[in-house]
Amino acid sequence: MSEQQQQVPGYLLTILRIYLGVILLYTVIGKLTGSSPFVEEMLGFLNFEIKSGRLSAFYVSFLQSVVIPNAKLVSYLVMTGELIAGVGFLLGAFNRVCAIIAMLLFLNYMLAKGSWFWSPNSEDAAVFFIALILLLGKGGLFFGLDGKFGKYWPKLV
Repeated sequence: MSEQQQQVPGYLLTILRIYLGVILLYTVIGKLTGSSPFVEEMLGFLNFEIKSGRLSAFYVSFLQSVVIPNAKLVSYLVMTGELIAGVGFLLGAFNRVCAIIAMLLFLNYMLAKGSWFWSPNSEDAAVFFIALILLLGKGGLFFGLDGKFGKYWPKLV
């Protein structure tokens, strides 16, 4: 097989990239326009999940020592990450950075729900792998700004 036959077609990566960008923007808009501040919703969710006993001990320790004491900062980081990754995926700009941000976000969402990659109801795992495909497949090169940037700064994309 030639190298071109082994590559994923660019339009498939573009569809996945736009899909993930829409998901991220949809979730952040809900956080920004919700009836109560996101920090309160996040703390309520995390406290409920901690009490449920479904979470792994290492993640409960992380939540109690890092996330909960810094809840306001973490809530802003989550919203900023979703916004940056969502816009970046839609524009096809800085695709690798956006993919890493998305993977970190979805991994944390999965762990906060007590899910694992093999959980049958883990949609977070599915979008984690979409972000991984975009990272490895250089999804921003097709119909995106990374394709334009790559001509001038090939190491950037």
